[in-house]
Amino acid sequence: MSKDDHSGGPLPVHIITGFLGCGKTTLLRDLLQTSEFANTAVLINEFGEVGLDHLIAREVSEDVLLLDSGCLCCSAGDDLGSTLLELLDLRRAGEAEFERVVIETSGLADPGPIVTLVMTDPGIGLHFRMGKVVAAVDGINGAETLQTYGEAQHQVGLSDAVILTKEDLIPSERIAALKGIVTTMNPMVSLIDRPGLQAFLTEGGPAQRQLPPGDHHHAQDHKHTAGITSFVVTTADPVDLDRFIRWLELLLKARGKSILRVKGLLAVTGESRPRVLQAVQTIVYPLEKLESWPDADCRTQLTFIGKDITGSAIETSLREHAILR
Repeated sequence: MSKDDHSGGPLPVHIITGFLGCGKTTLLRDLLQTSEFANTAVLINEFGEVGLDHLIAREVSEDVLLLDSGCLCCSAGDDLGSTLLELLDLRRAGEAEFERVVIETSGLADPGPIVTLVMTDPGIGLHFRMGKVVAAVDGINGAETLQTYGEAQHQVGLSDAVILTKEDLIPSERIAALKGIVTTMNPMVSLIDRPGLQAFLTEGGPAQRQLPPGDHHHAQDHKHTAGITSFVVTTADPVDLDRFIRWLELLLKARGKSILRVKGLLAVTGESRPRVLQAVQTIVYPLEKLESWPDADCRTQLTFIGKDITGSAIETSLREHAILR
């Protein structure tokens, strides 16, 4: 059993996303052929169009197929919650065995609603937990796509990791430039290669990344041609946790469509250990307490990724709510 599986606990739900023609179905097919992912339930939007036919062995039940790899595969329409619970019923009945779910979104999909469903639906949350979001970015057309299409911007902005596809077809300098676009758009993202996908999905817990250094009470905006802005807010003063969470929840409720992600470390009043903060659009993840600070820098450091919002506006709001002095 892999490290991302917890016997008797909620099953991880991973998302593979990416714009039209980026090669995410090939990534998924290669993943399902590994022994580590033999016990996987796969949900695919455009089921009739994906290239998994050579893996299909037999039908388990209506709209659910068993692949040669041992994975389940079924189509998922708008009612994703019902599809997840139907798969769970198959598992309970002994008709299917899986230890994780991988969802491949359609090329024009925003993964945000899927994350929201898994994290907020009480019925789903009893049995499933949010895993990792991985975006495939086309090495040939990715730069133009990210400049043109809001869907592609959201896919990268919400992702924990990005894989560049078709790298062998373009010069190394274009790959480097595209990586720069991706990491500037989402400073928290991990760039992984195809062989690294399996390891990334099975490593436990949220990926930790050291945030860029900043000045006391400092937020610096980084604006991009795609319309996505990222900025880091830092402060040496510990924050009152309850007051901060109330402020953040109100902010996300009011500006959730503009804020794609918030992630970072919180220095909390009265606590010597940092809290890991992660939020996606309108949802705040449960805060994890680390064993220790990753280095000598023990300040609160938060990265925001969004559109039509600035670091100075966030700083002003924090001061108005007496969270920053």
